[in-house]
Amino acid sequence: MRIRLLAATTAAATALALAPAASADPAPVTGVELNQPADQVIAVEAKFDLTADQNVGMEELRKLRGAMWDQNVPFLELRGAGNTRLRDVAANYGLDTRDKYVNAIQVDTGYNLIALQRATEAAEFMGHDRPHNSTCAANANCGSEATATINGKGGYGTNLHSTSNMSRAMQGWGFGELAALKRLGGAFSADQRNLSGHLHTLINPANTRIGFAGVVTAEGEASAAAVGTEATGATVMPQGEQRTVLHRPANTGEKPSTTPKKLILGGASMSEIRRIISIVLTVLTIASALVKFIEPQLRPLVDQYLRR
Repeated sequence: MRIRLLAATTAAATALALAPAASADPAPVTGVELNQPADQVIAVEAKFDLTADQNVGMEELRKLRGAMWDQNVPFLELRGAGNTRLRDVAANYGLDTRDKYVNAIQVDTGYNLIALQRATEAAEFMGHDRPHNSTCAANANCGSEATATINGKGGYGTNLHSTSNMSRAMQGWGFGELAALKRLGGAFSADQRNLSGHLHTLINPANTRIGFAGVVTAEGEASAAAVGTEATGATVMPQGEQRTVLHRPANTGEKPSTTPKKLILGGASMSEIRRIISIVLTVLTIASALVKFIEPQLRPLVDQYLRR
């Protein structure tokens, strides 16, 4: 399977913070504002566990930020010139010790919900433009990721990955981009050939809020980590393993429908489906080999029996 990771470009990341708020229509379950009317959606059956993803995401994030502090990696802020090492940049935000820096970013329930909404959308349309159609309000900035907010708060940027496994996604977003970050002298890059943007986002001292979600839907699977600086005020989210219907904006050319698309194989992810197929093929291969081995041994006995 081709692994896809996407980070917003530097210019886009700047624009996200300045973009206007989304339409007031919230998506069911997530409560995240849509970029078009609530009847312009596609319903999909989905499986997710925000509680587990939050725990895994934060554990991996603290490990990552601790390691980056220890190495004092090169780091350039998105806006303008300044210090070029992580500890120096962190000190500008009052984070002058390892513990302060590692723990400066906290989970926000609203960001978990934003991550779930964006992962649901990315499972079908992997990219930082949200799906939308002509019903999107002219002033809603339509496809901008900044429209994924709760009460107008939380829209900044999102790391996206094509797996629903949060541990695997965090490895890809984190240590998987360390070499590129060092080559680039700490710069943010969304270039797939030299990708550092996900890691840059996760270790950026300016980011103080985060949320995590991995989801398997009837259309595919994805993970997201939503980041920002302002509290959403959200306090309630689905706890534990969930199998329910989520809604994403209908894209151009799609017919909106609230009749949910159904999960296949009980909601198995693509990696699980590939594993099942691999096991079946292995069993068939072994069975075929056994037949080829046993058949010559049995043939004389069968022939002798038939001659009686």
